[in-house]
Amino acid sequence: MREKAYDVELLKGEQFKVARILLGWSQRTLAAKAHLSETPVTRLERKVLEKKSTMKLLAHVLTEAGIIFVNHEDGTMGVLIKPDADRAEEREDEDD
Repeated sequence: MREKAYDVELLKGEQFKVARILLGWSQRTLAAKAHLSETPVTRLERKVLEKKSTMKLLAHVLTEAGIIFVNHEDGTMGVLIKPDADRAEEREDEDD
């Protein structure tokens, strides 16, 4: 069964960071999986970058890894992780 599509424009930097942490990924790992440098990931998580194409790419990588983004009309937001998600073997060191 296919998950309901999320609206990238409603996603927040905090959701990207939480999703990445739930997977046990560093910013470097997420960037590498998206074929980006670390800078856009850092800027997005710090709410400095809101480039829609970058947000779409990172959201796609995270959802493919087992993340579900939740945004409700009342402003409630969250991040869920599927049981079979592509988690890191061990938590990766993070400098942020």
